Amino acid sequence: MRRLLAIALTGMALWASAAAAADGSKSPAWIGKRVNLFMNLCPATAPSFGRFKAVARQSGFKAGSDGMQVYKATEIVASIKNWSGRCDCLVSFGTNDPKQAANMILRRLLTKYGSKFQADDDPKSLGELMTSNGNLSVQIVTTRRAGGQWVGAVVHGNQKCPA
Repeated sequence: MRRLLAIALTGMALWASAAAAADGSKSPAWIGKRVNLFMNLCPATAPSFGRFKAVARQSGFKAGSDGMQVYKATEIVASIKNWSGRCDCLVSFGTNDPKQAANMILRRLLTKYGSKFQADDDPKSLGELMTSNGNLSVQIVTTRRAGGQWVGAVVHGNQKCPA
């Protein structure tokens, strides 16, 4: 059921600017910037996500009226949400090459976390990030909406979100 959160939240990007339609949305630099934001906001603040809001502000995000964080008037949206008593961290963004985005996220996780990022038995999961508070599933969800392609990168936590 927590997986449904990722699918539902991927639509968040539709509320932000339509910047994803830009020609550069397939470029490694375009995708890399978005992957870096995900890495800084979700895996780096896991397992508690206690630093999520501070890191979002430092990275240039502004809080929206619905509690989501929007990056500098772009299509990039981030949030942490409680789902079934557990906190999920999501960054969603537009790109014309979601496969490249997923591959870049996987490479960055493997490079940064090494043996602390391992394969997961769940075929819907990219893998598990091993932390002192248990293993956290990382998932990539892609969808087509409003004439564009969207990526939702999620770290599923094991505890409630910070207040």
